[in-house]
Amino acid sequence: MLTFGWGEILLVLIIIVVVVGPKDLPKLIKQLSSFSKSIKKLSREFKSSLNEIADHEDLKDVKSSFKEVNKMKEDLDIKGKFQSEIKSIKETSEIIDKEVKDIKKITDK
Repeated sequence: MLTFGWGEILLVLIIIVVVVGPKDLPKLIKQLSSFSKSIKKLSREFKSSLNEIADHEDLKDVKSSFKEVNKMKEDLDIKGKFQSEIKSIKETSEIIDKEVKDIKKITDK
C-alpha cells in the first residue's frame, strides 16, 4: 500500500521548494491548479456526453426490446406450466380416489 504520513509529505514539500525554488513556486501552483481545473472540465464533458448517449432514443428502443424478450421468455415457461398441470392432475386423482373409497364404503354397508 502506498500511504504517506506527515513526515513524508513535509519531506516532499521541502524537496519541491528546493528543486523548483521559492520564486517559481507560485507559478507551479498556478499550473497545477489550471491542470486540475482542465481535468475537472474534461470529466464533466465526458459525463455529459455519456448521459447524452444513454438518453438516446435508440438505446431506449433496445432496452424496451430486451424487456419484451424477457416477458416472452416468462410466458414460454413450459416447465412451470407443465408442473402446475401435473400438480392439478394429481390433486384431481386424489379427489377421485377419495370419492371412489367413499362410494365403496357406502355400497358395502
